[in-house]
Amino acid sequence: MTRQDKGHDRGSGTGHDRGQDFASATMMRLVAAGLARQGISAPAPQASGARVPIAHKRHVLDAVMEAHGPLAILSIADAARNMPPEPVVQALTRARDIDDLFDRWRRLERFSHGRHRVEVRRLDNGTFRLTHQARDGGPPPSPPESLLVLGLLTILAEMIGGGEASLATEAGDIWRDRGAWHAPDPGAATRGLVLSPPHRPKATGTIAASASADPVLDLRRNLAADPARRWTLADLAAEAGASPRTLQRRLAIRSVSFTRLVSDARLEVAASYLSDTGGPGLAEIGFLAGFSDQAHFARVFNRSVGTTPGAYRADFARPQGQPG
Repeated sequence: MTRQDKGHDRGSGTGHDRGQDFASATMMRLVAAGLARQGISAPAPQASGARVPIAHKRHVLDAVMEAHGPLAILSIADAARNMPPEPVVQALTRARDIDDLFDRWRRLERFSHGRHRVEVRRLDNGTFRLTHQARDGGPPPSPPESLLVLGLLTILAEMIGGGEASLATEAGDIWRDRGAWHAPDPGAATRGLVLSPPHRPKATGTIAASASADPVLDLRRNLAADPARRWTLADLAAEAGASPRTLQRRLAIRSVSFTRLVSDARLEVAASYLSDTGGPGLAEIGFLAGFSDQAHFARVFNRSVGTTPGAYRADFARPQGQPG
């Protein structure tokens, strides 16, 4: 899938085209896959660029809702399991648990500058109240938009949890149970839903401590495999099968700090994406590489590489399909 980095100059790429965001383009690819999966023909524009007008997404969802009902909107999310490789979806499904998923989703919202956000509140019984709402007092999401977003979060929770989630209104009306969607009341989507996620124990010890002659290189490769994760020294040590003190000592011997190791891995991922003219846009790259927001991405990249992400792409990007 190609995404042309259109409309950016040689600057940092912190600007945002009003009414567009890269997350909407990802959603439109999901919508196209989800409708095809259901055998539904709809006026879904092909989202081949880094951004797609938000109005296009709303138009398509409204048309599907009117013709096929709310269940068709929720069922679109099922396509996330087997659609073609999608970097944003892959970054979300690498989450270790539900809290990590919500953290990644919040960062996605910051990078995409969308008009809406999902408010997440943990309840006493281990469930979560999800409310899809306007950001900064703007126009509220439409019922189909909320259905799609909350449906997708439910499927993502199942994908990372390795089991079945349930989704229901606070009054107890079931939307999803035992791996199946149930006909919802669309109006309830904007009033908040309760998600009961599946649980999967966190895996540890996945990094071979002596996979090569350079253990630091091995650690950086594993960091680069999931740069969107909020890595801590304890997390990385657990993955490597070592204590934090032992890992810190190994790094100190090579004059490498944990902070520098994480930063280098994220910069490596960002540079790889920037080196492809057909790759994601600058904001999407910042999210995929694990930076907290677009300003953080531009600042760290400029300080470490000596140029902005936009200028780096202009100077070093190779044409799509050309070997590096």
